[in-house]
Amino acid sequence: MRPILALTVLIAPIALTACGGGGGSTTTRSSAAPSAAQMAVDPAALYCQGSGGTVLPRTAGGRRADLCRMPDGRTVRAADLLNSHNDL
Repeated sequence: MRPILALTVLIAPIALTACGGGGGSTTTRSSAAPSAAQMAVDPAALYCQGSGGTVLPRTAGGRRADLCRMPDGRTVRAADLLNSHNDL
């Protein structure tokens, strides 16, 4: 029984460190607008930009719900714009 306890005492700190329990670097999420690189991975945002629109980053219910301001002044959901012009 004693060897098992000793092994547990030795392995526990290693396992906790591997799980991110250490106080290393922390990252915080800012409420700033996403960068151009982050926008590029969203097909709807890319389609908006390709159509001459400007992406307005938004979230709704914890999910991304970008808007697209079209050159004619209309504002539409970027995903709706993409879906209305492409069969999925």
